[in-house]
Amino acid sequence: MRAASAMVLGLALSGCLAAPGRTERRAYEEGYAAGAADAVKRLYWARQALEKPGSRGPAGRVEYYSWEESGTARDGRRLAPESIGVPVFVPSPVPAGGPGP
Repeated sequence: MRAASAMVLGLALSGCLAAPGRTERRAYEEGYAAGAADAVKRLYWARQALEKPGSRGPAGRVEYYSWEESGTARDGRRLAPESIGVPVFVPSPVPAGGPGP
């Protein structure tokens, strides 16, 4: 009788270890990792295509937007004034009838 109850208890505990929630979570994590790796690969090859010798590069230009910080924090503290510049890529418009999305 004890052997049968120990066997039932062992089967019950081993069944809990392989609960469907754990396998679904693991499958989700593996899929997420595969998707993230794919996104990194796509970004890498897009960058390689832009930097390929002889390529014209992206159609557009880089503009720098700059402004002066006043030197006063929101809480009233006085700070040194600062000039900030941010590079922004401005794409060229696609000509009418040209390739586009």
